[in-house]
Amino acid sequence: ARERQDAERFYLRQIAETYPSPLPHGEQVAIPDTEEWQAISTEHPRWRELLRNHGNQSASASASAATAGVLAAELIEINLRSTAASAATLPTVTRKVPGSLPIKSLKLIACQLFKVEPTKQTLLYCPPGQESDIPESLDDDLKRLCDFAVTSGGTIVVDEMDS
Repeated sequence: ARERQDAERFYLRQIAETYPSPLPHGEQVAIPDTEEWQAISTEHPRWRELLRNHGNQSASASASAATAGVLAAELIEINLRSTAASAATLPTVTRKVPGSLPIKSLKLIACQLFKVEPTKQTLLYCPPGQESDIPESLDDDLKRLCDFAVTSGGTIVVDEMDS
Protein backbone atom coordinates (compact mmCIF):
# COMPACT_ATOMS: atom_id res chain seq x y z
CA ALA A 1 0.00 0.00 0.00
CA ARG A 2 2.83 2.40 0.89
CA GLU A 3 4.63 1.65 -2.37
CA ARG A 4 1.44 2.43 -4.26
CA GLN A 5 1.05 5.81 -2.52
CA ASP A 6 4.71 6.66 -3.14
CA ALA A 7 4.31 5.74 -6.81
CA GLU A 8 1.17 7.88 -7.12
CA ARG A 9 2.93 10.87 -5.53
CA PHE A 10 5.92 10.38 -7.81
CA TYR A 11 3.53 10.30 -10.81
CA LEU A 12 1.96 13.57 -9.64
CA ARG A 13 5.42 15.17 -9.29
CA GLN A 14 6.26 14.07 -12.84
CA ILE A 15 3.04 15.61 -14.18
CA ALA A 16 3.63 18.78 -12.12
CA GLU A 17 6.71 19.53 -14.25
CA THR A 18 4.35 20.06 -17.22
CA TYR A 19 1.93 22.42 -15.43
CA PRO A 20 1.35 25.65 -17.41
CA SER A 21 1.39 27.59 -14.11
CA PRO A 22 2.05 26.62 -10.48
CA LEU A 23 -0.82 25.24 -8.43
CA PRO A 24 -1.23 26.28 -4.78
CA HIS A 25 -0.08 23.70 -2.23
CA GLY A 26 -2.58 21.92 -0.02
CA GLU A 27 -5.15 19.18 -0.08
CA GLN A 28 -7.99 21.13 -1.78
CA VAL A 29 -6.54 22.41 -5.05
CA ALA A 30 -8.64 24.47 -7.46
CA ILE A 31 -7.64 23.59 -11.02
CA PRO A 32 -8.07 26.45 -13.51
CA ASP A 33 -10.57 25.74 -16.30
CA THR A 34 -8.32 26.49 -19.26
CA GLU A 35 -7.41 24.53 -22.36
CA GLU A 36 -3.90 23.70 -21.08
CA TRP A 37 -5.23 22.22 -17.81
CA GLN A 38 -7.91 20.24 -19.66
CA ALA A 39 -5.18 18.82 -21.94
CA ILE A 40 -3.32 17.54 -18.85
CA SER A 41 -6.56 16.02 -17.59
CA THR A 42 -7.14 14.30 -20.95
CA GLU A 43 -3.56 13.02 -21.21
CA HIS A 44 -3.56 11.72 -17.60
CA PRO A 45 -7.06 10.35 -16.81
CA ARG A 46 -6.39 9.61 -13.09
CA TRP A 47 -4.63 12.93 -12.46
CA ARG A 48 -7.60 14.78 -10.89
CA GLU A 49 -8.45 11.82 -8.64
CA LEU A 50 -4.84 11.48 -7.47
CA LEU A 51 -4.61 15.23 -6.93
CA ARG A 52 -7.72 15.03 -4.69
CA ASN A 53 -6.23 12.06 -2.77
CA HIS A 54 -2.67 13.34 -2.30
CA GLY A 55 -2.83 17.10 -2.82
CA ASN A 56 -0.37 19.08 -4.93
CA GLN A 57 2.95 17.23 -5.09
CA SER A 58 4.90 19.76 -7.14
CA ALA A 59 8.20 20.93 -5.71
CA SER A 60 8.06 24.32 -4.02
CA ALA A 61 9.28 27.32 -6.00
CA SER A 62 12.53 27.52 -4.06
CA ALA A 63 13.30 23.82 -4.48
CA SER A 64 12.40 23.70 -8.15
CA ALA A 65 14.50 26.77 -8.81
CA ALA A 66 17.53 24.81 -7.75
CA THR A 67 16.37 21.84 -9.89
CA ALA A 68 17.95 19.61 -7.30
CA GLY A 69 15.02 17.23 -7.46
CA VAL A 70 12.65 15.99 -4.84
CA LEU A 71 15.02 13.36 -3.45
CA ALA A 72 17.65 15.99 -2.65
CA ALA A 73 15.10 17.79 -0.49
CA GLU A 74 14.51 14.57 1.45
CA LEU A 75 18.20 13.85 2.13
CA ILE A 76 19.67 14.25 5.59
CA GLU A 77 23.36 14.62 6.31
CA ILE A 78 24.56 12.31 9.07
CA ASN A 79 27.96 11.69 10.62
CA LEU A 80 29.00 8.07 11.07
CA ARG A 81 31.61 7.24 13.67
CA SER A 82 32.80 3.85 14.87
CA THR A 83 33.85 2.88 18.37
CA ALA A 84 34.59 -0.71 17.34
CA ALA A 85 38.17 -1.72 18.17
CA SER A 86 38.93 -2.67 14.57
CA ALA A 87 37.79 0.73 13.23
CA ALA A 88 38.55 3.09 16.12
CA THR A 89 41.35 4.79 14.18
CA LEU A 90 39.10 5.57 11.19
CA PRO A 91 37.81 9.16 10.96
CA THR A 92 34.17 10.22 11.22
CA VAL A 93 32.46 9.95 7.84
CA THR A 94 29.67 12.25 6.62
CA ARG A 95 27.01 10.85 4.28
CA LYS A 96 23.81 12.22 2.76
CA VAL A 97 21.08 9.60 2.98
CA PRO A 98 17.29 9.67 2.58
CA GLY A 99 15.34 9.97 5.82
CA SER A 100 13.36 6.94 4.68
CA LEU A 101 16.48 4.75 4.71
CA PRO A 102 15.88 1.57 6.76
CA ILE A 103 18.25 0.89 9.66
CA LYS A 104 19.25 -2.42 8.04
CA SER A 105 20.49 -0.49 4.97
CA LEU A 106 22.40 1.94 7.17
CA LYS A 107 24.09 -1.06 8.80
CA LEU A 108 25.24 -2.21 5.35
CA ILE A 109 26.74 1.24 4.69
CA ALA A 110 28.47 1.11 8.08
CA CYS A 111 29.78 -2.37 7.24
CA GLN A 112 31.39 -1.03 4.06
CA LEU A 113 32.90 1.94 5.89
CA PHE A 114 34.07 0.34 9.13
CA LYS A 115 34.27 -3.41 8.33
CA VAL A 116 31.94 -4.33 11.21
CA GLU A 117 29.47 -7.12 10.36
CA PRO A 118 25.83 -5.86 10.38
CA THR A 119 24.79 -8.65 12.76
CA LYS A 120 27.38 -7.45 15.30
CA GLN A 121 26.52 -3.74 15.02
CA THR A 122 24.76 -1.61 17.58
CA LEU A 123 23.79 1.81 16.23
CA LEU A 124 23.42 4.75 18.59
CA TYR A 125 22.08 8.17 17.57
CA CYS A 126 23.14 11.53 19.02
CA PRO A 127 21.11 14.55 17.80
CA PRO A 128 23.13 17.61 16.70
CA GLY A 129 24.50 19.54 19.67
CA GLN A 130 23.70 16.72 22.12
CA GLU A 131 26.77 14.54 21.61
CA SER A 132 27.51 14.49 25.34
CA ASP A 133 24.00 13.22 26.22
CA ILE A 134 23.03 9.54 26.37
CA PRO A 135 22.52 8.38 22.76
CA GLU A 136 19.34 6.72 21.52
CA SER A 137 19.64 3.12 20.37
CA LEU A 138 18.54 2.48 16.77
CA ASP A 139 17.54 -1.06 17.66
CA ASP A 140 14.88 -1.98 15.08
CA ASP A 141 16.35 -2.93 11.68
CA LEU A 142 12.96 -2.62 9.98
CA LYS A 143 12.35 0.99 11.04
CA ARG A 144 13.59 3.96 9.04
CA LEU A 145 15.81 6.84 10.12
CA CYS A 146 12.79 9.17 10.14
CA ASP A 147 10.99 6.79 12.53
CA PHE A 148 13.74 7.53 15.07
CA ALA A 149 13.59 11.30 14.29
CA VAL A 150 17.15 11.31 12.93
CA THR A 151 17.94 14.81 11.62
CA SER A 152 20.68 16.45 9.58
CA GLY A 153 23.88 17.06 11.52
CA GLY A 154 23.28 14.18 13.92
CA THR A 155 25.89 11.53 14.66
CA ILE A 156 25.37 7.80 14.45
CA VAL A 157 27.87 5.79 16.45
CA VAL A 158 28.58 2.29 15.16
CA ASP A 159 29.54 0.00 18.04
CA GLU A 160 30.50 -3.66 17.85
CA MET A 161 28.65 -6.12 20.08
CA ASP A 162 30.65 -8.87 21.74
CA SER A 163 30.10 -12.27 20.12
